[in-house]
Amino acid sequence: MDLEKISEDMNIEEKKSLENYIKNGTPGISKITEVDIFKWFELYMSGKTYAEIATITKSKKDLILYISNKSGWNEKRLSHYKDLSDNLIEKIKTVKLKNTNTVASIINALGKYYGDKFDKFLSTNDNSIIEEMDTKMLAQYYKSMEVLDRIIAGASDSDKKSPTVNVNVGSGAEISQIDENTVEVTDSTAKNLLRSLAEYKKEQDRKNS
Repeated sequence: MDLEKISEDMNIEEKKSLENYIKNGTPGISKITEVDIFKWFELYMSGKTYAEIATITKSKKDLILYISNKSGWNEKRLSHYKDLSDNLIEKIKTVKLKNTNTVASIINALGKYYGDKFDKFLSTNDNSIIEEMDTKMLAQYYKSMEVLDRIIAGASDSDKKSPTVNVNVGSGAEISQIDENTVEVTDSTAKNLLRSLAEYKKEQDRKNS
């Protein structure tokens, strides 16, 4: 048998072994049952090597190689993996769309909340509105916009064990490590901005009084 006609998932030794097995008249082939073939194929599709299948089922490796090559197992497994990959891509797209919608909803909600707060402050000149504002939540509002930008841009982690996330924070940001897997980023920019705005408003009130 020409080596080029043998399944490409076999190594050189397995290809030569299969060739010799066929030249010798495929001894023992008549004793193979459908149950044997099903067990071999099931293990093969789960990712086991020919050597592992032979060891697990206590079967002759040449028999497994012959049935695999004759039945086109390699093509079936590649087709199966392709189907899994296509399905996974669709699932990722769906999750990505849902995440994008969720983040967009957060941005809309916080935008309306703070928009109403600022409008009320501008119309009433009530400093307490600014002073009592939750600046942490405001910082989360801006971070949500950054997250949305990354999702839309298709950013993804290349190292699953040690994911790298690029977060743009202001110069007033404080970074502290809570534990081995958690890093807290506190952005004081928004807080300082609101404090400055309140102080500016007080100064203007004094000048106008």
